[in-house]
Amino acid sequence: MYKIVTFTPRELFDKVWETPVLKLAQEIGISDVALSKACRKAGLSLPSRGHWAKPVSKRPSKPKPPTAEHPISFTVLDRSTLPVPSAAPIKPKAIRSTILVPHTLLAPHPLVMKWVKCVKAAKIHEGHLVTIGKHVLDARISPGLIDRCALIFDTLIKESKVLGYTWKVTSDDKTLVEVDGELLAIKLAERLSKQIIPPPPPTPRRRTARWEPDFSLLRAPQFEWSSTGELSLQIDARTEYGKRKNWTDTKTGKIEEKLASIFDGFEAIAESMKVLRLKNEEARRERIAEEAVRLERAKREETHRRLRHKLVENTKRWEQAQRLRAFIQATCNASATTSEHSQQQTALWAAWASAHANQLDPLHPDTSSVTSLAVNIESWFNGYGMMRTEKDWWSE
Repeated sequence: MYKIVTFTPRELFDKVWETPVLKLAQEIGISDVALSKACRKAGLSLPSRGHWAKPVSKRPSKPKPPTAEHPISFTVLDRSTLPVPSAAPIKPKAIRSTILVPHTLLAPHPLVMKWVKCVKAAKIHEGHLVTIGKHVLDARISPGLIDRCALIFDTLIKESKVLGYTWKVTSDDKTLVEVDGELLAIKLAERLSKQIIPPPPPTPRRRTARWEPDFSLLRAPQFEWSSTGELSLQIDARTEYGKRKNWTDTKTGKIEEKLASIFDGFEAIAESMKVLRLKNEEARRERIAEEAVRLERAKREETHRRLRHKLVENTKRWEQAQRLRAFIQATCNASATTSEHSQQQTALWAAWASAHANQLDPLHPDTSSVTSLAVNIESWFNGYGMMRTEKDWWSE
């Protein structure tokens, strides 16, 4: 999934003096920091800051080209090996320029009928009708906007059916509209006016009455919520930056007059969601490919580290075994002039000590354990934290 891109010093020198570093790095497939670092390491002079912002006549002349011939290589992601997502063509939708909302609710959609029946029996909390857990259309409004919201919902659902959109209410009380395979969460919300209710005046205290603390001033503030009639249609969806997802009553027009714009927004939001999802999927595939390369490199480095550690440990054990054998031989030589009983005792001890020296010697009885290059890397190994390992003979 990765490929090597190689330049001669002269080729790279000409490119960095013809194209800004940031743009050239994007064309190669690396970061501008990596490109600048490679140029400095190769001894290539780079344009100074603000070079490309100056007119051509005022730019400093290009320095002498490098004389080095050692090639400069970069490891970049080969995008040709990545699977190309097949995006289905978006079918054009015929949306009318104006959509009229009727004045009365005639033959309402079942979702609208269920919502109307629910909100008319719902309780009020902080000015809004509470429909949580009822699995109906999502609307946070006051009782005065029930009829208006019912007409808006019914018009939106019926017009959506003509355009091929489907509406549904999920188990967590979300209202979803499926547009070209994308799910848009729809909600009607009313802006309420919030006013603080002043506390009641304190009870006048008699002059002869005993003083008692007044805890009424420590109570939590009370609020009064009043309807403003200002309605907004909100869409909750992950899209690219800048997509409109909110339509509100304004002085120039109500939501009923903006339904055609809302349906255009449905199309734009669904297309943006699809584009963003494809971008995220491509980025995820790139991250997986980069992670696979990083993990393979980390395993290779860990294999070399463990082999070096094993080499050092075998060297130490071999040196210790050699020292033990030298000491055993010196002991036997020193007991050569002693009594026969002492020589027998020394021989028994030498046999026992030699056996233990052989256990310590990695070359006994053969060298297979020393020369083996097989290393078993654990399945949980991820390569992170390798820089904190202990230093060895090869450490700087």
